[in-house]
Amino acid sequence: MDMSGIPAGERFPMVSSDAEIMPGELYAGYACDAEVRSAASSGGVVSAILLHLLAKNAIQGALVSRIAFADGSVRGVTELACDRQEVLSHAGSAYVDTPVLRRLCACKEFNGKVAVVALPCQVRSLRKLLARDEPLREKVAMVIGLFCRGAVTHRFYQDLLRRYRVDPNAVRSVKVGRGHYRGIVRVSLGDGQDRVLSFSRVNAYRIAGMHAKQLCMSCTEHLSEQADVSVGDIFTKEYKAEPIKHSAFVCRTQQAADLLQEMRQQGKLELRYFGMQRYRKTFKRLERYGSNLAPRRFAAMLTGVGPPGPMTWRFNPFHGLAWTIFCANSRLTRSDAGRRFAYRLPAPFVSLEALLIKALSKT
Repeated sequence: MDMSGIPAGERFPMVSSDAEIMPGELYAGYACDAEVRSAASSGGVVSAILLHLLAKNAIQGALVSRIAFADGSVRGVTELACDRQEVLSHAGSAYVDTPVLRRLCACKEFNGKVAVVALPCQVRSLRKLLARDEPLREKVAMVIGLFCRGAVTHRFYQDLLRRYRVDPNAVRSVKVGRGHYRGIVRVSLGDGQDRVLSFSRVNAYRIAGMHAKQLCMSCTEHLSEQADVSVGDIFTKEYKAEPIKHSAFVCRTQQAADLLQEMRQQGKLELRYFGMQRYRKTFKRLERYGSNLAPRRFAAMLTGVGPPGPMTWRFNPFHGLAWTIFCANSRLTRSDAGRRFAYRLPAPFVSLEALLIKALSKT
């Protein structure tokens, strides 16, 4: 037993096959198909949902994103996946801005229904778009939202690859594979070779604010609450100890809950009840850091990356310092000279910045 008084093996019980999945509650689970899990950066739940929808002909395509060389640079691209291989090739995390909405509008002539995988901000815009566009609304069968704590612009991978002496023009695709603790970033080159980078080292640049997307500076919604189902990572002590990495997910509609119930009954999905209240309590410091705009507005004003705003919450100086480091790096990478300077900094220094931001965010 730990301090909670609940045995670790009983805290997250497997959900019995006859128990219904409840909308609004959070579960942790994984795809039963090992190939799906191996292609994913987490438990493969998003890919499993898409493959199930395709198999039952509920959709004929899925709008999914990946990192690839397109339009002269390495960037996030959104494509229509219509079969198993295409879905699995787009599995994994991207952490970069993607043109989901533009690609969706181009799907109006597509002969069939689609599922859309998007970030919280994109889900919000998507709902507004669907509310006023009935033909497009009829075409979208399901919206899968991802948990998100911030994305980067397309220049992120351009500069980062140069930092590690990889020619961006020689890159075919970039695949982020996360483990329980660290992970890898696999860079596939046009000549068939791969370069493997440390995920923790790459992610440090994102956490530190390099090439942060401007919209993320004012975002307080991280769990895709307007999606049909929201999916993300779950990093707790118990799940880090699990031999199979899990995904966290929340069904926002009864339709989504029924779909995942069907997948579980068919042996495609394994899941455990976690609970939204428990999730909020477990990650309350992270939620507080991500929801309080006052420190961000202070940091934006101090570093000149955005206009100041009203201090609506009690100001946390530690959060203010974390956001100041983040905003300073964001501003630095907005100019060519600043980008060259930022990516010439020793990698351990950037990692130290990221660790400091993470530590300050938990105060």
